[in-house]
Amino acid sequence: MASLDSSSLPEIWLATFAFAGVVSLFSSGFAVFFERVATRYKIFDVEVPAEQLRHERRAYLRFLLLLATCATPFLGLGWIRFDAEGPLAIAATFGAIWTGFEIYYYGLHRSLHTKPLYRFHVYHHESRVTTAWTGQSLSVLESLGWIAGLLVIPALLSLVMPLSWEGFLVYFVANTFVNVAGHANVELNPISARAATWLAHPWLYHSLHHARFRNHYAFASTFMDRLFGTEWKDWHELHGRVVAGDPLPSLNERGASER
Repeated sequence: MASLDSSSLPEIWLATFAFAGVVSLFSSGFAVFFERVATRYKIFDVEVPAEQLRHERRAYLRFLLLLATCATPFLGLGWIRFDAEGPLAIAATFGAIWTGFEIYYYGLHRSLHTKPLYRFHVYHHESRVTTAWTGQSLSVLESLGWIAGLLVIPALLSLVMPLSWEGFLVYFVANTFVNVAGHANVELNPISARAATWLAHPWLYHSLHHARFRNHYAFASTFMDRLFGTEWKDWHELHGRVVAGDPLPSLNERGASER
């Protein structure tokens, strides 16, 4: 994909904002729908304050505005080079960005839980029970850190390997869906077997991070938490309860291995 002249940048901003907005709203709509129809699989049976939803939606819009603004020069000025085509290039691009983001996000997220930086992350943690709007409810600084992962990682990768434009878009859609829909307060993934969750964890996995503040710093997978010993021992047990239709009655709920 060739870089465009600066006169095209406003059009790129609008296209990026529209595309990111549609993907985000679709993901939120998916989450809202299943929160309402799959109530049997609710994760926490705890009321969400109305003010939390207003707070989340304001930050959600701000995130989209920041994303479009930051992405415009990367896409319009050729800061990310797209030189590859075809199915194998799409798969390789997706895999490389996925791996890079998983490692990057774990480091970013865990650093935001340190005492000096937590003030930039506390905005996101005001949502103790997560919703369809929580994923992009971030402070300005944390939003920029998240967006950097989406843009700087592909830019650096494109210096050492050919990237596919389509693979980049597919990853962006997947990342947005996992982040937005994955914050829904409903469990739609019945699988918690250890071997099956190295690369994709259930919804409850991240819900426990919001309820407890510590551990489960990973994004879509569990491998970084397992490598660094930041995985709760009782999440499999609690997941089994939720899948069986027994929502957790309190944010302080613990399984037998963590009592």
